[in-house]
Amino acid sequence: MRIGNRCHRGCPTKAALPARVQVLRGRLPQSPGHPCGSGAVGLLSSLPMGKTGADRPPVRLAVVGMTGYGWLLIQQIQKASGSLGCRLVAAADNQMCKTPDRVAKLKAQGVALYDDAAAMFEALAGECDGIYVATGIHSHEPLAVAAFRAGFPVHLEKPAAATVQEVDRMLGEMQRTGLFCLVGFHAVHSDEIRFIKDRVASGRLGEVTTLTCWASWPRGEAYYRRNDWAGRLRVGERWVLDGPASNALAHQITNMLLLASPQPNRLAVPQKVRAELYAGSPIEGHDTAAIEIRTAEGQVARLLVSHCGAKEFGPVIEIQAQRGKAVYQAKAGASIRYADGGSESCPPSPDSGRGQMIANFVQAVQAGDGSALRCPLAEARAATAVIDGAHESSGRIHRIGDGHCRMVDDGPGGRRTVIEGLDDMLTGAARRRCLLSELPNSPPWAVATEGFDLADYRSFPQRFREE
Repeated sequence: MRIGNRCHRGCPTKAALPARVQVLRGRLPQSPGHPCGSGAVGLLSSLPMGKTGADRPPVRLAVVGMTGYGWLLIQQIQKASGSLGCRLVAAADNQMCKTPDRVAKLKAQGVALYDDAAAMFEALAGECDGIYVATGIHSHEPLAVAAFRAGFPVHLEKPAAATVQEVDRMLGEMQRTGLFCLVGFHAVHSDEIRFIKDRVASGRLGEVTTLTCWASWPRGEAYYRRNDWAGRLRVGERWVLDGPASNALAHQITNMLLLASPQPNRLAVPQKVRAELYAGSPIEGHDTAAIEIRTAEGQVARLLVSHCGAKEFGPVIEIQAQRGKAVYQAKAGASIRYADGGSESCPPSPDSGRGQMIANFVQAVQAGDGSALRCPLAEARAATAVIDGAHESSGRIHRIGDGHCRMVDDGPGGRRTVIEGLDDMLTGAARRRCLLSELPNSPPWAVATEGFDLADYRSFPQRFREE
C-alpha cells in the first residue's frame, strides 16, 4: 500500500523533501558485554555462524509513521540502539511536512526518509532487517502485507487490525513468507504484568477465575481532531472501530487474556462476548464500553472503561484466583495476596514495557525466529476478536442523550464530554462484577444486550449496524 505523496493538507511532500536521504553506513557503538539484550540469542539468518556480540552487525530497522505514536517508537529505538545492537535506517510518512523539526533531526542522523511506504520497502531490500508499522488502525493490514511481501518481519502497532478477517489475511501472508510479526501491546512486556503472569504460569496463584478492569481516561476535542480516524467506525471502505476499548485502553483486554492463561506467552481463548458500547461525545464510535468476556478455559473477564469520566483513574485489573488475588495498576505496579497469608509486589516498569517490547522484536530478528515473541500476531487475534464481538453483541453504538452529559473545559484540548455519574458507575460495576445495565440503579440510557459467540468467528460485521 502506498502512503500517498501529499499530506492531509495537500502540500506536496516530494517537492519539499527528497524521496531518499543518504543513509549513513557506519555502525552505531554497542555496549561492551551487552550485545543484544539478555540471555542467549540466536543469529541473523544471513550471518555466518559464530558471529556474536561486537562482531554482529546492528539490526537495521525502519518505521512507517513518524508524526504520531511512531515518533515515540523512533525515540525508543534510538535510546536502545547501543544496548540492543540496533539502529534506525529509514522512516516513511506522507505527512512529514507537518513536522519539519523531526525531519531535520532524522536527516542529520543519516536516516533515509520517504513519503511512500511501498517505495521505502522496495529501496530497503537487503538494507533493512525489520519494519515497524505505527499508522492508523485501518492501514495496518495493507502495510503489514506489503512488508511481508517485501521480505521483512513486522512490528505492528496495536490493535493488530479492526477486524478478524484482516488479521487472518495478515497471518496468511506471514505464514506464506515464513516471517513473523509482533503486535505492539507494550504492557504485556512490563515487569508487573510478567510478574503476575509468572505466578499464574507457575501455579503459585492457582487457576484464575475472574478478571476485572476499570478505567476512566478523559479525552476531549483535541484527541478526536488529531487525525482522520480517531473516534471513527470506518474511513472510506475500511473499518476502524476506534474507541477506548479498541485503542487507548485496548492493552487491558490483552493483559487480561494473557493473565487468564497458564501457558507462557499465550492468551486465553475468548469464546463469548457480551457488550454495551455507548457514545456521549459526538463521534461515530464508542467512548464508553462495558464488556464481558467468557473464555474457552472458563474464566470471566470484564472491561469497564470510558473517555467521558469526570476524573482520570486506572486502569486497574483485579485478578481472582484459587490461591490468591492479584492487582495490577498502571504506573503503580502489581501486588499479590495469597490465601496462605503471603504477599508479593512488583514496582512498575519505568517505560510501561516499551523498551522490553523493542528488545523482544530485535532479539527475534537477530535469531531469525519469532517463537519467543511475547505477543505474536496469532495471539493478538484474540483481542481483535473481542472488539469485533463486542460490536456484534452491542448491535450498534448506543447514543447517550444530551440530558445525561455536560461539556467541560479541557484546557488547550478544547472541550470534552462528561457523562453524569459515570465514575461511580464504572467503579460500582467493577466492584459488583457486572455490566452497566446490570447495576441496581442502572442509568436510563443503559441497554442490556445479548452475548455473541466467537466460536469459528471469521468475518465482521454480522449483527453490528452503523447508524
